[in-house]
Amino acid sequence: MGCPTESKPSLVQAGLGPVEDALTPQDRTVYPGLDLPNGERYVRQINGYFNGEQTGYWFFGFAARRTADAFFVCRDGDDMCPLDPKGHIQWDRLVGGPVFSHIPTETGYSPFWVMWTVRVPTDYKANDLKSMDGIMAAKTAGWVKVEQQMFDHGGTIGTDLTLTHCAQVLAGTTLDRAGETLVNKPTVKMRVIQPRKGWHKQRQVTFFDFNASEGVSSPDPISQSRPLMRTSDIFVAFRDCAGGSKSLICQKVNSLQGSVSERGTETDFTNDNDKRDTNNVIIAFPYTVPVDPKDADRAYSPLWRVTAWKIKPAFDSQVKLIDVTLDQDKSDVKSVAQIRQLLAQGSLYDLDFVNEGMTGTAIAGNDGLTFFSCPSQVAFDAP
Repeated sequence: MGCPTESKPSLVQAGLGPVEDALTPQDRTVYPGLDLPNGERYVRQINGYFNGEQTGYWFFGFAARRTADAFFVCRDGDDMCPLDPKGHIQWDRLVGGPVFSHIPTETGYSPFWVMWTVRVPTDYKANDLKSMDGIMAAKTAGWVKVEQQMFDHGGTIGTDLTLTHCAQVLAGTTLDRAGETLVNKPTVKMRVIQPRKGWHKQRQVTFFDFNASEGVSSPDPISQSRPLMRTSDIFVAFRDCAGGSKSLICQKVNSLQGSVSERGTETDFTNDNDKRDTNNVIIAFPYTVPVDPKDADRAYSPLWRVTAWKIKPAFDSQVKLIDVTLDQDKSDVKSVAQIRQLLAQGSLYDLDFVNEGMTGTAIAGNDGLTFFSCPSQVAFDAP
């Protein structure tokens, strides 16, 4: 009798269908997006300002600073997979969709992922591996190699871990105004962000790849046991209704303070048949350095720490925002520098970080602060 030969067990994992098949109605509410009466679902655009100009971004809701893990499958020896030298994911070189460690219904989910590269042999077929457990089993057996993806971030950071921004959504979700022109720039098309497919526990998931508009990030240097996402800042305007403000916001909104934001108040006060307009000001933008010297070391991040700036009622008439002009294009305050100037001259109360108690969204690891997940819209020909 001949000696038995050892056969290589199959790497192929069966697909269990789309993740939506395993979600309850309550689970679906955790995913970003709004449902329209016709059954469609979209992530809304918000209008704000950066460095004196209007800008647009998508509001994906509250988010954690923590990161999760995502695994990108590449052929062994393909040095251009998964990233090109600019930090963009090379989707045409990947061998199937990425595998994610979490989905939005699970504790530990984040739209910000530590990138891992899975190196597979030439006989591997795309999407054979569909779960983190499958990848780890294949690694243990010596069939694949798994390594943290490193990237040269340049400047004072140098080579470090690689974080990427992939926001999971329900299948069929769209981005508000996707592929149209940038806010207040009718001749400039925005870059199209594609929905893509990946895997979690052998179920197919849908996500938007914002790496295409942002590139990759390095972890926040304060990270300890688990890498944290770097943060930027958003400054949200308020009128002081409790302090006696007679502003339009305070007349329209039954609140002790009036947010100068159509999204925040769900009120179309600029009368343009949408609820996108705000007087929010952001401090950084993709591929730019913050213009204020106080924040010159804070590169763009789509994770925004929320800071409230509130106008003293005595100065309401002197600080004309979009709630006074009723025009999303017109405001006295379109930059962080202008906010700090108003603060210095006494027109504002002290700036205040918005805590989780105000928003009712306690998220582990955020140290009591509120963070928004808001990828910026960029031009089609951005770097």
